[in-house]
Amino acid sequence: MGDYVDRGYYSVETVSLLVTMKVRYPNRITILRGNHESKQITQVYGFYDECLRKYGNANVWQYFTSLFDYLPLTAVVEGNIFCLHGGLSPSIDTLDQIKQLDRIMEVPHEGPICDLLWSDPDDRCGWGISPRGAGYSFGQDISEQ
Repeated sequence: MGDYVDRGYYSVETVSLLVTMKVRYPNRITILRGNHESKQITQVYGFYDECLRKYGNANVWQYFTSLFDYLPLTAVVEGNIFCLHGGLSPSIDTLDQIKQLDRIMEVPHEGPICDLLWSDPDDRCGWGISPRGAGYSFGQDISEQ
C-alpha cells in the first residue's frame, strides 16, 4: 500500500517486480500509491540517486515517477475493507468523492490527495494537525464515522 521506493537499495527492482506482477495478474494485484511515490520525495530519500547510480541518468526515475502519478490512491476489498497508504481527509466524506479526484499529478502539498497519502491515526479524538507537516492526524471517532 505504497512506499515501494526509498526503502533500501533495491527500489527499482521492487517496483519492476510489482509492475510485472500487475501485468501478469491484472485482476489479482492492486498497486496503491504512497507518499513516497512522488518526484519531490524520491529526490530527497534515495530513489532518484539509486536510479542515477544504476543507469547513469534520470530516465528510469522519470519513467517510474510518471507511472506513480497513475497509481490509485485507495481500494475497497470485498466492499468492506478500505485500503490506502495514509489516512482520512476532512475534505472527503464518501468514496464517490475520492473517485472524483483528479489524481493524475504530482502529490500536492495540501488538499485531499495529500491527506489520503500523509494523514495518520492518533490516540486523540477528532482532527489534528499532523506533526509531519502534511495531512492530518485523526482519532478513532473519525474512523468510525
